[in-house]
Amino acid sequence: MREREKAGTPAPVERRALTRLVAGSLLLALVISAFFPPDARAQQERPVEAVILRPAPNPTFDEIFNAIEMGVRSREPTLSITERRLNSFASPQAMRNGISSDAPEIVFTLGRQADESYRNSGLEIRQVVGGLDIEPGLGSRDGVSLTADPVFLLSRLKTLMPEKRRIIVVYDPSKDRWLIERAKAISASIGITIVAHEATTLSEASNHYWNILKYGNSETDVLWLLSNPSFVSNSNLPRLVEESWRRNFTIISNNIDHARRGALIAIYPDLEAMGAQLADQAIAISENPNTRPEVEPLGAVKFAVNKRIANHLDVNISAQDERSFDLILGER
Repeated sequence: MREREKAGTPAPVERRALTRLVAGSLLLALVISAFFPPDARAQQERPVEAVILRPAPNPTFDEIFNAIEMGVRSREPTLSITERRLNSFASPQAMRNGISSDAPEIVFTLGRQADESYRNSGLEIRQVVGGLDIEPGLGSRDGVSLTADPVFLLSRLKTLMPEKRRIIVVYDPSKDRWLIERAKAISASIGITIVAHEATTLSEASNHYWNILKYGNSETDVLWLLSNPSFVSNSNLPRLVEESWRRNFTIISNNIDHARRGALIAIYPDLEAMGAQLADQAIAISENPNTRPEVEPLGAVKFAVNKRIANHLDVNISAQDERSFDLILGER
């Protein structure tokens, strides 16, 4: 007769099961260590160190930069953020020393002053630009342009007015060529044709606008105003609005002020969401630091509609349409 197993000693079947469990655990630990070495795991878990460089306090721009910074900070704790103001540095050398002491992987620069000051400082930490209207594409720095991808505005127009077939635009080739090329690239898929006229001065641009309103077909054509203040200003906008009203000619714009003054719809930046877009770009850079710097077109946008203009043009803005707009103008 076999002896009983001593009390507290596992039976042979239990011992074999325990052995397999221990061996399996060791194997799993080896696999995890092979694919995720300790340094890599620590890298994944620690936040990305970043500095936000902003101009000195200024009532005109603080609201804009506050919203962008709030969007960047929405990605905390993935990002660890230190804010720096330009007025805290007495010289480019002081900026180099101050920002270097923060040891960031990314420096966000908000606005033109911060961008220029940072580039003049000689620092070589990866830069992400926000709050600046710059041309998208590969270049010397990363960032998000203040100018939106035209697909958003043109698609919204076709939703409201499917009968429109030509979008006519006046542009500065030294600043807006990318925007026109992008609009032409996506125009066929939306069912429109882009007719673009080059101009280099306010006078040239105004002559194009008068000819568009005089000879264009208000049934099928639309005038697209860009946000270039050199081409649309207080010197010609009132007459543009007056003529478009008289001829029932639809205007769309990249400038919210134009919608307040007579454009049917306008697109404008969602500043907080743009900050989140900047933050996501920085996080992606930290994960793949060898990627080439690239400025992205703005993908975080809002829409405004002028209901007074819509009523004048017999454009039906339904309750559902209204909910899709962020700002309703001209209701009084």
